[in-house]
Amino acid sequence: MRIDVVFSATVALVGLSFSLIGCRQHVAVAQVDPNGPVEVVVPEHGAYTGAFMDFGDAEDDVTLETIEDFEEMVGKHQAIIASSSYWGEQNFPVDNLNVIWRHGSLPLVFWSPWDKPYEEDHGPDKFSLTEILAGKWDAYIDKWADTAREFGHPMIVVFGVEMNGTWFPWSGAYYGGAQWDPEAKNWKGPETFRKAYRYVVDRVRARGASNIKWMFHTNNYPYAYEPWNCAAAYFPGADYVDWLGL
Repeated sequence: MRIDVVFSATVALVGLSFSLIGCRQHVAVAQVDPNGPVEVVVPEHGAYTGAFMDFGDAEDDVTLETIEDFEEMVGKHQAIIASSSYWGEQNFPVDNLNVIWRHGSLPLVFWSPWDKPYEEDHGPDKFSLTEILAGKWDAYIDKWADTAREFGHPMIVVFGVEMNGTWFPWSGAYYGGAQWDPEAKNWKGPETFRKAYRYVVDRVRARGASNIKWMFHTNNYPYAYEPWNCAAAYFPGADYVDWLGL
C-alpha cells in the first residue's frame, strides 16, 4: 500500500514528497473504478498546501469568511483545510465540510475522542479507548461513518491526533504506558491506542465510507521522551494508514 506524507504544523499542512505548486492549486480527484472510491490524486509536480485556521476554541466554527480572510493574508488558495470534530458533539460536521469542499478545498478532520475540546492534561473521559474497544460507542461511530459516506466527497480523517504526548486523554500514558504486553509484543499504552485506531477504522470502512482517507498523525517528538512512547509503537499498520502527519 502506498502511504503519502503530509506535514502539519499549527497553521500549515504541506506535502513532504513534493515542492510548492501554483497559487490556485486545487486538490485533483479521480475515480478509476466507476463503482469504486474517489481518490485524491498526488500531483506529479509541486505540492498541495493547506492550513489549520482559527475556527474558534473548539476548532469547528468553519466559515467561508475565515477561510477567505486567511487566504487573503497568505496570498494563496489552500488546497487542504483542517477542522475538528470531537466525540462529545455526537454528530458528523457535514455543514463545515460542505463549506470547505464548495470552496474547492479538501477537508481534513481531526476526529478526537473526548467530551469537550481542549480540557487538556486530564485522563480519559467517557470516550476512553477502553470504552471504544468495548463497543460502547459503536452506534455513534456507525452514524458518523454513514453521514461521511452520504457526504460523498474525498476527505482525510485523523483519529486521535498526537497520541504520543500527554496532553490528550487518548495518550498511551493513560493506558499502561511502559507496561509490556507479551501477547502483542508491544508496550501496553501504545498498543491500546493501536487497537482502538484499528477498531474505529474497521467500523467506518464496514459502513462503506470509502471516501475517507486515514492519516496517522503524531507529535513531532514523544512526550514523555521514553522508548515506549515512540511513534512506531503506535503505528497501526500500513493497511490502516493512507497519509502520515507530524
